[in-house]
Order: sequence, then C-alpha cells, then structure tokens
Amino acid sequence: MSKRLWRQILIVVICTLASGVIVARGLSPLGVMAMIALVGACAIVVLAVLAPLPDAGRPASASGTLPLPSGIGRHLLEGIPSPLFLIDQRGRVTYANIATRLMLPRLEQGVHYASLFRAPDFVDGVSQVMQGQAEQVVTFTSHVAGVEAHIMAQMRRLDAVEEFGIGRQVLIQLTDQTERMAMDRMRTDFIANASHELRTPLASIIGYIETLQGHARDDEQARVHFLNIMSQQAGRMQRLVEDLMSLSRIEMEAHSAPTETCDLRAIVRETTAGMHPLVERRDGTLQVDLPAEGAEIIADRDQLEQVFTNLIENALKYGGTGATVRVYDPGADSRFPGMVGVAVSDDGPGIGREHIHRLTERFYRVSAKQSKEQGGTGLGLAIVKHILARHGGDLDVASILGQGSTFTVWLPSRKPGNL
Repeated sequence: MSKRLWRQILIVVICTLASGVIVARGLSPLGVMAMIALVGACAIVVLAVLAPLPDAGRPASASGTLPLPSGIGRHLLEGIPSPLFLIDQRGRVTYANIATRLMLPRLEQGVHYASLFRAPDFVDGVSQVMQGQAEQVVTFTSHVAGVEAHIMAQMRRLDAVEEFGIGRQVLIQLTDQTERMAMDRMRTDFIANASHELRTPLASIIGYIETLQGHARDDEQARVHFLNIMSQQAGRMQRLVEDLMSLSRIEMEAHSAPTETCDLRAIVRETTAGMHPLVERRDGTLQVDLPAEGAEIIADRDQLEQVFTNLIENALKYGGTGATVRVYDPGADSRFPGMVGVAVSDDGPGIGREHIHRLTERFYRVSAKQSKEQGGTGLGLAIVKHILARHGGDLDVASILGQGSTFTVWLPSRKPGNL
C-alpha cells in the first residue's frame, strides 16, 4: 500500500474521532460539520509538514516527469559502466546514468532525444520504439566530445511503472564501438599488407624457377643471375616471417610485465659490440658514448637487445654509405620523469615531419623503394614500439631534413625513488 493512501486513511480516522468527540459534547449538526472541516484541514497541514509527499523532494524535469527515486534500483543503474538513459512519451530525457553523463557532458535532463546526436538512424530507431516496436538496434556515426565515434544504440520499450514516471518509457543503452572497429580495421590491413609483402617475393621466385625450367635451362650465366635474385627474395621472405613471428610473440607477452633486473647501458654495449660486421659492410662508423656507471631497470634483456639492434641497423642502412651513428646518453628530460634514456642518432638525410608520427605503424615506410632495397620489412619500428610499451617505456623521435635523425629510448629507472 502506498504512503499516499496511508495518509488519506489517517486523515479520515482523525476526522472521525474528532467528530465523535464533538457530537459527545452536544454541538449542533452545523457546528459539527464546521469543526470536522477545521480538524481535517489542520490534519492535512500537520501531515504535510511532518511527512511530505514522496514526490515533494524530487524536482520535476523539463518534460514534467520525475527522475528515478533513490534506492537500490537507481544505485544499480548508476553503477552500470555502459551509458544508459530513459526517454518519456514526449521524447524528453528523464534519466541518464553516470556513464552517459561522462560520454555526453552537455546532456541536460528534459532535452529532446533528437538533439542528442545528428544521426537520422538514431532518431528513426527511437521513433519506431515509441510507436510500439518492442526493441531496436541501430549503429551510427556521430561526433562525441569533438571526436568522431561509431556508436551502437540498443533501444527497448518499458511499460508504465511508478518507479519510472508516468506512461511508457524507452530505455537506451549506448556502446562506443570506435576502438573495436579501429582494431578490426588494423587487423584487416595487417593481413592484407602481410599477404602483399609475402606475395611479391614469392611470385618473383616462382617466375625465375619457371624461367630456369624453360628456355634458360642450359644458360649458365642466366642461371647464376636468377639464382642470386631468388636468394635475395627468399631472404626477404625469411626476414618478413621472422619479424611477423617476433611481433606475434611480443603481443602475446604484452600483458606480462618483465621481472629481471638489468643494466641498460651494459645491454647497449653488448648489442653494439656484435654489430661491427654490419658497420664494416656499410663502411660506416659506430660511436658509443655512455657513462661508466650502470643504469638499473626491470626489463627483458633479449627484447631490449632487439630494440637497439633494430634502431642501430636502421641508422646504418638509412643514414647512407659511410654514415656515422652515435649511441649516447641524452641526459635527463622533463618530458620523461623518472626514466633513463639511450639515444641512437645518424647524420643521414633525415625524415620529413609528416612521416614521424607514423613511423611505428606496421608496414609503414617513408620510402618503400629504399626500404626494400635495404632489406627492410616495415615492421622494425612497430616491434620497437610494442617492446617499449610492455616495459612501460617510450620512443622519442626527432629529425631535421639534411641533418639526420635521433631515436631515443626511454625506460623507467630502478632508482630507490622510482620503485
């Protein structure tokens, strides 16, 4: 039984008792009616003051409906991580949980649903549910907080119940699918790029095999030439497969933090010591200028060796013949507090500013022709980015056209204050 009904019963009881007392005292019928009216009015005033009606403390929305009452139901709705909100029969928003208010910070109670998104599919979906359809699921694109977002809206009609206000309501749940769609697109692009990278050398090898089986069967000079090309293409395929497998292993370990205590500068020295054959082949110079004292970090030694091998190889390859590559300590940087760094720089042609933010994308190349000539797979810097992400580190890239490039690896230091 509702509180309102109990109050009405209480008023009737008070009036009845009062009338009995009045009659017992011998008042006239007219006096009795006047006294009953007076007592009833006093009772209403007293009850209104001592126990306000249940809706008195709940401000009405702009649409004339009331927000959800406090209690376990509202508490549960507020705690749901998905954006949820209600629309009344007039199309006004009567309730929105915390997740909705975070997603749509300008949302105000009482606004019409058509003003929430500039998306005809969303408006049509709500209209169909309000006209009697049980539920609808629509997807649309809209700008949320100034960023384009892909949103799925699940809509369901709610029958009239006291907790949700007068009349039927429409419950809407929003799901931001932007990140998932970006991941799907990235996965699709990755498969397409990997297939393309493998298909090109494979088609070349198959073509030369067919040539050697045909008219070049007895041509010694052609056979030697074609076999050399086939060997290069097979090597390119092998490097690509190895990089793909390496990237796959790194992604599998992405959520497993390293646990080994290592000396970053010792790792760099060991890596550079094993790269002299490549330096000689490139007719380059490799200068290592690191402090004698160690720099302790928590890391996966093998993965960090791969990071610096990739960076130094790139500097030697793309710095040009006779390039000078420096590996040095960049010192402290306020942009990377609590971190220790190692920089790898070259004096090559440099990289255009428009390319820098895309360097760590899979298969992205500043110059596809030059990369393939140098035996690059387009995955080296993507591998570096994923390894550093696992270590809680970062890669800073600076380049000036005509003067060279600097790639600086930053990793959390294991100093006492940074444990």
